[in-house]
Amino acid sequence: MLKAIKIRLYPDKDQVIYINKLLGSCRFAYNQCLSYKIEEYIKTKKSISFGELGKYLLQIKTDNSFLKEVHSKVLQQTLINLQGAYTNFFKNKKGFPKFKSRKDNNQSCRFPVDAIMGIEGNRINIIKVLKDIHFKCSVKDEVYLNKYQNLIKSGTLTKTKSNKYYFSILIDRNDTKILPTSTNIIGIDLGIKDFIITSEGVSYENIKVKRNNEKKLIKLNRQLSKKTNGSKNKEKQRIKLAKFHEKLNNQKDYYLHSIVNQLLNENQVVVIEDLNVSGMMKNHKLAKSIQELSIGRFNQILEYKADWYGKDIIEIDRWFPSSKLCSVCGYKNDKLTLSDREWVCPKCRTKHNRDLNAAINIEKEGKRILLISKNKIGLSSPEYTLVESSSMDDRQEIDLRSTYSMKQEKNIINDIY
Repeated sequence: MLKAIKIRLYPDKDQVIYINKLLGSCRFAYNQCLSYKIEEYIKTKKSISFGELGKYLLQIKTDNSFLKEVHSKVLQQTLINLQGAYTNFFKNKKGFPKFKSRKDNNQSCRFPVDAIMGIEGNRINIIKVLKDIHFKCSVKDEVYLNKYQNLIKSGTLTKTKSNKYYFSILIDRNDTKILPTSTNIIGIDLGIKDFIITSEGVSYENIKVKRNNEKKLIKLNRQLSKKTNGSKNKEKQRIKLAKFHEKLNNQKDYYLHSIVNQLLNENQVVVIEDLNVSGMMKNHKLAKSIQELSIGRFNQILEYKADWYGKDIIEIDRWFPSSKLCSVCGYKNDKLTLSDREWVCPKCRTKHNRDLNAAINIEKEGKRILLISKNKIGLSSPEYTLVESSSMDDRQEIDLRSTYSMKQEKNIINDIY
């Protein structure tokens, strides 16, 4: 299983100059090749192949002598990155490849495995020019990198806006920790007031790292705007602002990791909703709060850690009315609005907390999907607890299932496999 280990580099002055030159050259080569592909497609209506793009790279190296001063294999990796960006656009429906700018948040370039010489203690040798660079990471990762450096696949060198240098080493790990299996299934509902509410009634607060530090961010931005363009003081203030942003992002990232670790340690299956985050961001009243939640980042961490630890993630359809259904009797409250944080079921008179009720319904729907998938592959003995609420009769459970169309149900089962 592949895993990236991120280390911070402390290069000397000459190495910093070379790294900046390398990043600029890779950015220039990427932009030139992207421009060439676009122009040729406009002229011929045909996409340039990877081989033709390689020939064009040799041509621009001839015309621009500064490209010959940097490592050739790193420049070749820019073509692979460009090709991957096109693949994501056509096959995975990602955004069209964009031109890179020196003002981007992160400047990066990738080294293939044969361009990484090795690691000795807390020193890394990448290429001849970038040799014997001191780095820092956790003691555990440092020991692992020294022991299994023969398993390194590639490395990505990154420069942040605060002028820090990092090297992400992609390594094939053979000691993945598998957490003990359990029979617990939990549903989670993502909210704004509370970040996560589980079907067991546990809530994780929304720490609002940026909103709670908004005054300081405004102050730092105001100080930056008053500095003279191109001056050293403006550059110092820019770095100060970038470091503060990094600090807030690190706090949020640590919080997300701690939540995911707790959820996966205590449960075998986690059921979540397939939220349309881009659509939710169009609501200007909630866009700032939704962006601050980092829902996409949370889902990303949850998915890859579940894969590491042998846990399961079930994603239910975004159209499932988790908030509107009574978790006791199955009644659907179509009159429920976003401002209603609590409501009383007119059928069974149960008083519901909106978010907790949604989390319970998400858990039940996950159990139903899991039961369908188990029956589909012919498993006789259940591995998980699949007990629905005893207060729901057969008719009410059928009503709950009717909230999905057969087409949606089929798509969900296909997503699991």
